Amino acid sequence: MFFLMIALAVITNVLYHVASKSIPAEQNAFMGLVVNYATALIASAILFFITPHEKILVEASKTNWACILMGLSITGVEAAFVMIYRAGGELSTASLIVNILIAMAMLFVGGFFYREQISLQKIFGAMLCIAGVIMLSHS
Repeated sequence: MFFLMIALAVITNVLYHVASKSIPAEQNAFMGLVVNYATALIASAILFFITPHEKILVEASKTNWACILMGLSITGVEAAFVMIYRAGGELSTASLIVNILIAMAMLFVGGFFYREQISLQKIFGAMLCIAGVIMLSHS
């Protein structure tokens, strides 16, 4: 199941970036996001109703600050990628650079906020990531 979900994440991320780059430049980026979220709302509601769940109000009562933060974060991510691509960002490298920088940030977030171990191997990996970002940025 783990590898199936990894494959799903990879496939849907590829589709996400192709779609982000393909949103018409003449359309207001935030109208595009309105359509994105309307589609996501419908898809999520369908998935909610076809999966095991408690009553809708019981499930809604379990919501905390993380759901709100995630919604705001997703809006920021999507707006940023639309703008990156509109500014000439390349499909082949923009996502890669952003995801490398995210991975490096998560290394430190995991270490400082969640007490995950930051080993020399992870630090060396982060240094390789920095070199990769520099190489990708200058190509």
